[in-house]
Amino acid sequence: MKKKYVVYDTFISLYCLLIVLWVVAVLIKAYRAPGNQILYRAPAYFDCSAGWYDDRGNILDIDDLTFSKSEVGKERILHYQIPSDYNLCENQAICFFSRGMDFDVYAQSFNCNSSDSENFNRFEPRKIYEFRQNAARLSGEDIGLTAQIVPLHCSDKESEITLVITPAEYSAFILDMRIQKSTDFLLSVLRPRLSLFVASLVIFFFGIAILVYTFFAIKREREGKIAMYAWGLFSLIIGTMLVIQSQVLQILTGKPEFFTTLKYALALLLCFPLSVLIDYIPRVGHKHFSFAIGIIVALLMVFETAGNFFMNISFYRLFYLSALIMLYIFAMSIYLLIRECRYSLKNHKKLNTVGMLSLMVALEVFAIIDLSIYYASKRHMTDWGRWLRNAYLVYILIVLVIALRISIKRNKKAQLADKYKADSLTDAMTGLYNKGAYIEREEELTQKLIKQREKGNNDFSFVIMSLDLNNLKKVNDSMGHEAGDIFIQKASKLLKNAVGDNGEVFRVGGDEFLALIFGKDLEIIYEHIINKLNKDIEDFNNKEKSLIPLTFAYGHAICRADQNQSIHDSERMADKEMYACKHKMKMERE
Repeated sequence: MKKKYVVYDTFISLYCLLIVLWVVAVLIKAYRAPGNQILYRAPAYFDCSAGWYDDRGNILDIDDLTFSKSEVGKERILHYQIPSDYNLCENQAICFFSRGMDFDVYAQSFNCNSSDSENFNRFEPRKIYEFRQNAARLSGEDIGLTAQIVPLHCSDKESEITLVITPAEYSAFILDMRIQKSTDFLLSVLRPRLSLFVASLVIFFFGIAILVYTFFAIKREREGKIAMYAWGLFSLIIGTMLVIQSQVLQILTGKPEFFTTLKYALALLLCFPLSVLIDYIPRVGHKHFSFAIGIIVALLMVFETAGNFFMNISFYRLFYLSALIMLYIFAMSIYLLIRECRYSLKNHKKLNTVGMLSLMVALEVFAIIDLSIYYASKRHMTDWGRWLRNAYLVYILIVLVIALRISIKRNKKAQLADKYKADSLTDAMTGLYNKGAYIEREEELTQKLIKQREKGNNDFSFVIMSLDLNNLKKVNDSMGHEAGDIFIQKASKLLKNAVGDNGEVFRVGGDEFLALIFGKDLEIIYEHIINKLNKDIEDFNNKEKSLIPLTFAYGHAICRADQNQSIHDSERMADKEMYACKHKMKMERE
């Protein structure tokens, strides 16, 4: 590595380290300072879950409110009186979570100026809030958790709050009711969900990155690209499902039925990329498996959508249908994993497919655990998804490590293959290109000539130089073949130095050489090479003072795109000139 790059990299590293140290120092300073600069303290609120009563006067805790199947669709009225000793401030509201119910909220104020019962007046109740859980009729029983904020006014102190509830499902509930500032309530709701939301976004954008990378950068066989696309889509869907599960979007938009329906659809759509991965991960895949799953998923989506639009049937069944398909995919994963393990043990081979399938099976197991948690804890809907999210993050890291190992191994093989290819195209004695390399280069130049002629570009041209090493037989006969090999090596070095960066030199026979020369002024370049070669040979012979001098016979021909001749024709012309030179040199010696 060049020195300037080492200095540059060192400077950038130190600069980044300085920034990190500065940020840490500022955070520590802010953390130690008084006040709430960094530390989060939950704001105060008044718990109003207890103290509710119905029209008959029965007192209940609203967190324990339950419904029977016969009560679904029927109104239930509850009342609550704000305590007189509670200091109701501006911007406060009745805040709570709800699921599976429609409700209207009324406030009824009292006017009691005297202890005389005749002066006790009750104002007419006014509606202060209404909510319809599944107005779009998209979802079924699992409509989704939503945050409710019922605004209050200072004049509502000592008022009676009436809650008219209409459950849409028997599992409907109200949870964690309080009187609090609406902004504080939203912050307390969103803050603990942000970690799940951000981690889910990481998975989501990881899927997008894989899809973009596969589309623009991956150049491989069709099967490899399909597997990469499936992996990206798999990540994208899981990330989106977990983003929805964080409840952040539902709370901010107040449309839980839309996101819950989207969750149903994603759960079903997830079956297709999962089946594609299961097809392409094993050593021998079953392409018809993922194709069949894809057709089934598409048909179910069409039928369910049509049923919702024309018959008001909810999408809730998609959740059960996807569960059934995933159980089948899980069974298929187990079957393929067992088959791969048996093949690995039988043939004493370590297969990456065993590890990948094991990860997929583990991921499916964690998804089943999460669903079990979800069904077991209906009032804490955000509890599920954590196992699946964390398992998939670990899955991504492990897959990246496996992919990195495979990539390193393939790069090593590719480097070895390149080395073997380079060795096969190199003359072992001289280090020059051999005849095989010249044949490949000749084919490349022929194709280039044809393309340039088709385009009408007549500027493309190059020189073919034919050379023959003189006196090799004399050296072999008088001094031995080892001396002849040294003679060839020295001649090759002189020829390569003379050509330099102007072209390529090939040894195509025992004492036969070819050179390809490129550039604009080819005749000038050729003359320069010949002059340098002759001078270097003269200096070499004077220095060696050998009885058998080193000389070359040479000839050349220019191959042009505007000429109606092939490279072979130019080679024959160069050979003809070379033999004429050889004959002339022989006549001069005699």
